[in-house]
Amino acid sequence: MTSPLADSTARSTATRSSESLSPDGLSTGALSADSNADSNASGAPLGAPSASIRALSACRLGPLGLAIYNVLYWPYLLGSCVLLFAPASLLWLLTAPWDPKRRWLGAFTRWWGRHYLGWAPYAGLRVTGAEHLASVEQAVYVSNHLSMVDILALYALPRPFLWVSKIENFYVPFLGWNMWLNRYVPLRRGYLPSIMRMYRTCVRRLGEGFSLCLFPEGTRSETGRMRPFYPGAFRLALRAGVPVVPLVLEGSDRVLPKKRLQIAPQPVTLRVLPPVTPEEVGHDWRRLRDEVRRRMERAQAELHG
Repeated sequence: MTSPLADSTARSTATRSSESLSPDGLSTGALSADSNADSNASGAPLGAPSASIRALSACRLGPLGLAIYNVLYWPYLLGSCVLLFAPASLLWLLTAPWDPKRRWLGAFTRWWGRHYLGWAPYAGLRVTGAEHLASVEQAVYVSNHLSMVDILALYALPRPFLWVSKIENFYVPFLGWNMWLNRYVPLRRGYLPSIMRMYRTCVRRLGEGFSLCLFPEGTRSETGRMRPFYPGAFRLALRAGVPVVPLVLEGSDRVLPKKRLQIAPQPVTLRVLPPVTPEEVGHDWRRLRDEVRRRMERAQAELHG
């Protein structure tokens, strides 16, 4: 929720069930090569709740059907946020005293975000490169940013993390309140005291063992090309001594372009790239930033094909 739809190529039913049962999402199956961490054996779109919905998702709706779908989707999104905040709050009340890392609430929140992807007709989310996470326990994840859909897609990662997000999102009813409960990190963009406070909070969260996820561009790209990267994510990774894991999204801008509310379901790809460690770049944040960007641009070019 930055900064708060999906031809799965599922490998096994166990992949999906193991992520559902584990608060950390640390299943062996979820880390297999060319995997979709949250799909089932039928090849259903990510998060599809039933066979009937999967059948709907396989249909070409046409202009009228797509218009009806858009009319229904947004009320469903709003209504479900109201309904799902109640169990999220209850889960927080029951687990917060003995679960300071919010593992169970985080697992529920990841499902909450992912399940919307299953309601997009003839769309698909494909996750590739998840095997690169097999040796990663803690990291700073950085992704390009094309659409609001990116937030939902990144919840498919088989690893828990905290978002660093603009402060306005934390005051969105229900969704924003859940961000507070999850201990996500707020930021008022362009306001130096808030930026410094965000940095100190991120240092503490990393020290507590959390992973972080940021959009280093700071906002969505309107052209598909990555904007310049801010240094914060890379400075944080060096200070904490953790790797940066580059993530590349492709196709989400065609699903929901910036400044539009009409969904046009298209396939989305999330590619996980090999982590870049501080040692690889001589503990220099500029070299780390440039190496991460170089890998992401190369992956973007490959995905554009």
